[in-house]
Amino acid sequence: MGVRTSLRTLRRTSMRAFLIIVSLAFLTVGSAETHQQRKSSATSGISISNLTHGQSAIIADYRSAILALADSQVVPDSETRTLQNFVHLQFAYCLWGLVPGSVSYEDSPFNECSHAYLAGTRALLDRLRQAEDTRAKADDLAEDINRAMVQTGAALDICSNSFAAFNTAEIVLPKWSDISFNPLGLLLGFIILGATALAFAMSRSRRSAPM
Repeated sequence: MGVRTSLRTLRRTSMRAFLIIVSLAFLTVGSAETHQQRKSSATSGISISNLTHGQSAIIADYRSAILALADSQVVPDSETRTLQNFVHLQFAYCLWGLVPGSVSYEDSPFNECSHAYLAGTRALLDRLRQAEDTRAKADDLAEDINRAMVQTGAALDICSNSFAAFNTAEIVLPKWSDISFNPLGLLLGFIILGATALAFAMSRSRRSAPM
């Protein structure tokens, strides 16, 4: 009985998850045209310069080192804290960079939000270069990044999001409306479907297990 109950529960939860995904897909199809271009009007936060496509890939390799250096500050100033919060929050909204191709794939629904947290990371490094306790290490990181960009010609590699500037007062969301038209959408849908079904099945099994 326990196995049959678990199988029935798995089938029911799988179907529920599938219906949720299908419903979201239809909703995003209807609103796709309204989300093609992001028009930023935020001016109350810290302005963040754009990154080219190639620069984003280089900064991504040094993101952890830059954040670790920022965390090492004993008393960071308000601008540093603001940039840190922006980078962490933007990274979370971009699903922590877990979606394949978020940085490298120009047409990814997650590419613009990736540009946002990586541009914020570079702005954070520039800020750390101004602080006495992090200046030396920040300068070393900046030198390594510049060397890598020169060696790869990264600054010349542009994409449709290479000219987007950002502001800490505005979080850039993934372009959910594009997922239904993107190969990554199918992969993401299956991941959500499987994870949801497994989580519900395991939860039900624990509750029904004899004490």
